[in-house]
Amino acid sequence: MEYSVAEREMMFRNLAGNPVARHVAERALAIEDEEEAKRVEKPELYPWMGFEWHSIPAQPGQLNQLAIDELLVTGGGRNTYRSRSTSTYKLKEPELVRECLEKLGEIEEGQEEGEIPPDMFDFILGHDQLKDLLWKSINAERPVHVLMVGPPASAKSMFLGELARLPFSRFTLGGGTSKAGLSDFLLEFRPKYLIIDEIDKMALTDQSILLSLMESGVVARLKKRMREIERMTTTVYAAANRDERIWPEMKSRFFTLHLKEYSEADFISISRAVLITREKVDPNLATLIAGLLSRQTRGHSGLRTVVRCFLWQRANWGS
Repeated sequence: MEYSVAEREMMFRNLAGNPVARHVAERALAIEDEEEAKRVEKPELYPWMGFEWHSIPAQPGQLNQLAIDELLVTGGGRNTYRSRSTSTYKLKEPELVRECLEKLGEIEEGQEEGEIPPDMFDFILGHDQLKDLLWKSINAERPVHVLMVGPPASAKSMFLGELARLPFSRFTLGGGTSKAGLSDFLLEFRPKYLIIDEIDKMALTDQSILLSLMESGVVARLKKRMREIERMTTTVYAAANRDERIWPEMKSRFFTLHLKEYSEADFISISRAVLITREKVDPNLATLIAGLLSRQTRGHSGLRTVVRCFLWQRANWGS
């Protein structure tokens, strides 16, 4: 199953910033792999109903909180159950957890892939000025920050999705940075590229942290009643529907480009290219899906979800 950039980064941040969640995820994944291997070897075994708290081990309250946080499922999801005396749990998205744990391990061991994808932006129609600016920014010796402003269906999400393929890049939503702490996140992973969607929804506290990073490369936080200050070199790529809520001081640190909404024909052409090159959809089916989607929405963010629903329906109902 394919996961969106936002889904990957949210899971990554949850596991990286919560030692309990990471421990539970690692142990739960190992248990699930063991149980699956048993049933491959002996198909006559009953379906596995999930692990209990003592298998990790972890307190039931911790596991219940992780279920609320959507790392785990219990009480019916993925064939788990819950009663007054016993509850079983499973990972909600085991393959996404596996992917993020492997990524964490690569970062900690200094083995994250370091090559820039040569086909970045290839399927995006037009916007040659922005493409040229982004490539110059990527190859610049010093950070060149870029802000994209425009309505939905103006290719902002597509550009951010491509930029998230850069090595040592990290993606976040402007409205979701405060919960995990932008300064903690920056100091923990020191991204070379920070990619922010909906930067106009970022809290003022986080805008202040981001401004310091962009102006001087300085990130500060309070830790154990002491002020911790570090310098890092990070390029920021951001997008917003409108830029009125962004601090003028921060906006001045960006090269800003205003994008226009795609026409229906352009949207169909781009959607078809995404489906064929990224989702490996049959070209004839890709044309059909792109045409249907253009009548409902011009936004790119929901494209993959629509594709999966369409393919599931076609496989199960034959229409």
